[in-house]
Amino acid sequence: MHVSTNRRLALLVTLASGALVLSACGSSEGGPAAAGGGDSIRVGQWISGAISTTALTSQMLAENEEITSAHDLKVEFIDYSNLQAQYTDLATGRIDVIVGGPESFASSAAKGAPLKLVGSFSRSNAAILSTGPELSADNLRGKRLVAATATSTWQLVRAQIKDLTGLEAEKDYQVVTADHSNAALQQLAAGTADFAMAWNESLIEGLAQFPNLTIVADHNELAGAKEPFIQFAIAVNSDNVDGEVAERLVAAYADQAAWMVEHADEADAKGVEGGRKDGTVKEMLTSGLVNYDIKPFPGPEADELRETLQVVVDTGKLSQLPPPSFFNEQS
Repeated sequence: MHVSTNRRLALLVTLASGALVLSACGSSEGGPAAAGGGDSIRVGQWISGAISTTALTSQMLAENEEITSAHDLKVEFIDYSNLQAQYTDLATGRIDVIVGGPESFASSAAKGAPLKLVGSFSRSNAAILSTGPELSADNLRGKRLVAATATSTWQLVRAQIKDLTGLEAEKDYQVVTADHSNAALQQLAAGTADFAMAWNESLIEGLAQFPNLTIVADHNELAGAKEPFIQFAIAVNSDNVDGEVAERLVAAYADQAAWMVEHADEADAKGVEGGRKDGTVKEMLTSGLVNYDIKPFPGPEADELRETLQVVVDTGKLSQLPPPSFFNEQS
């Protein structure tokens, strides 16, 4: 099952520590929501401040009984304010599924956690912004670029910048650390950096807040002639979720993504309830910025992601690649 937002929109024109105890098992830092029948799946998502569209997709899937029932699933949504608690609960089996950055799952799997990726979720929408200068070797050399450097998104974007400009981070230009994407834009707007990397909702809300900023290289330009890299994937605890259930779960996510694109106003209203600004989620969905690309593993996307994670290994931010089973393949 595959949903690409841009293709879907075209079709529409024509078509780890514990937290609180969850009922009999599992844990949560927020109230659960569940819908559907059949196999029970506990989905955890980290929410820090306003809900992300990624987390919103999981939340709305849990509430969409028509889709979950069609795939013989009962999905429970559990929100976390503590990111490490979420990953710990997945590794220990207190929750079953997380949609998130694949490098975090790979790091845990390489250390022996029973985790595997069962599908891709969305491709990168990371962009480079400035107060005017274009992204070029002449403009970037010796300048300051601010980014959330702890993320694998930055590790991959820095490789893309090298491909485009020939410049290496820290050697040819200074990298300024930000805690998150919004903070990077704040620093750029304040003049403490010359360029910034940002992604997701901050590209909409941040640009509205700071009219002196402009995107000088979007995710497609950074990718060159390639597709943007897979930024988020669907990971399961392999002790809890078998292959057949995982296939139905990935198919349910694909249906939910399509539903949100088709019902962007309803998704936006739900996003506003979660703290997003009015119109942000709708713009992400209707512009294709959310960049859904939901495909099951194994397959070409799994092979692509393995190559992408190798880049993170090469930068030293990931110790080693996990085994083939991590990519839902036979060893």
